[in-house]
Amino acid sequence: KSKKKNPIETLKIRGNIKKLIAEIARMDVRKVRESANIRDDLGVDSLMAMEILAAIEKRLGIVIDEVKVFDIVTVKDLLDLVAQYLLRKKKHL
Repeated sequence: KSKKKNPIETLKIRGNIKKLIAEIARMDVRKVRESANIRDDLGVDSLMAMEILAAIEKRLGIVIDEVKVFDIVTVKDLLDLVAQYLLRKKKHL
């Protein structure tokens, strides 16, 4: 059995995370581009960021190391970090 993640499943997760960011930041999901700076372009403050992370953790059953959060600048950074955690989780199943 292949350990590679299903590309459709990956796209769905990425889309859901973008929707979640849009919902919490109260904006149109089309503005949540992967290149967008979460704080400067999307106006996400630290409280919103914690809310986004908590929702992602709850929905996906992962726990993101709080130190790693400081490395997140863009939406792509967040998506890539979540993908790393999902890959680790899958390896432990």
